[in-house]
Amino acid sequence: MVIYIVATKDERNDEVLRSSVAEHFPTDHYEIGRGQWLVAFGGTSKELYTKLFPEPELPLPSQNVVIYGIGGYWGRAPGDMWEWMANKKSA
Repeated sequence: MVIYIVATKDERNDEVLRSSVAEHFPTDHYEIGRGQWLVAFGGTSKELYTKLFPEPELPLPSQNVVIYGIGGYWGRAPGDMWEWMANKKSA
């Protein structure tokens, strides 16, 4: 699986994103901060966007949303996040 980051800079999108991510990926997401989620998904970033926001059923308050795949990672974060990422990358 590919790990993607789904992110928005507009707080008005937070609840719509949180609900859609949790509904479509109940065991394949990890919230990393305000307006930011890791999502494990086997398709493309465009397919992920379409799954999260089917037009026109789920309008966003703001169009400021981006989805991008993670090719590598490094940094400091909670241990459970690294474990989640390692498990999803190997799935």
